[in-house]
Amino acid sequence: MKIIDRVLDVFRITGQAVTMTKLERLNYDLKQSEICKPMHELKESKLDNDGQKVKIWLNPHNQHCFNFGYYTYEDFYQWLLAKGPIVKGSTDEEKQKYFDLALFEAKYDYGWGIGYNMKYFDLIDETYYAKSTSGYGNCRWVEKPLKITKTNHQEIISKVFGSICKYYKDLEINYTSNARQKMDDEMQGAKEVLHALGVGYFGAVNLPEEVENLSWLAEICTYKTVYLHLLQEGVVMPDFRFVYAERWKQKDRDY
Repeated sequence: MKIIDRVLDVFRITGQAVTMTKLERLNYDLKQSEICKPMHELKESKLDNDGQKVKIWLNPHNQHCFNFGYYTYEDFYQWLLAKGPIVKGSTDEEKQKYFDLALFEAKYDYGWGIGYNMKYFDLIDETYYAKSTSGYGNCRWVEKPLKITKTNHQEIISKVFGSICKYYKDLEINYTSNARQKMDDEMQGAKEVLHALGVGYFGAVNLPEEVENLSWLAEICTYKTVYLHLLQEGVVMPDFRFVYAERWKQKDRDY
């Protein structure tokens, strides 16, 4: 058990206030935050960094929104306010964008993958709908079935995954939802059928921009589905384009 936890236990059991050290108080205050999370217990540095101010090493969980390094107590409390050197960005406005993204990613399952993969969302055509006609006995046939050629594999994959996205964007997709499991099952079935038809291939999910990699595109389909559902629910989105363009130092990136 950490020192701060023992201190709080004494307070809860006895009702008596316990004096915390400055460092214990900082660790406690950071634990109250959803996103200002060190990957370790903070300790004062033994290094004499500037001869005046004690500094503390920080290795934050979210390192595409926050910086690592040695910081003062003041810097840590500025962090909680979306300000100061720990938060990435050159201005208060830019820092707020990074902070808002960190809040979004902490709140929503799959939120961390939306901004990173947004530039690939056009590979999933959720507008596709296989219009059908009814016949005897409530049988239905597709009016204009998809036809596979040597040159349209990307289009076929886009529309097949898009039809799954179109349906599940109306449902809540999170790590534990039944909808997520059903969507995964449907995408696995789609991958197996496409593969059997010679459309696409199975590859590692961390090989981006391979437009016939069925495993990778299924991941993109999941992120886009979650994104569209959150939009429908009226969730205010962070500025994905700014943060990720800054992250890769490619402001002209086509999202």
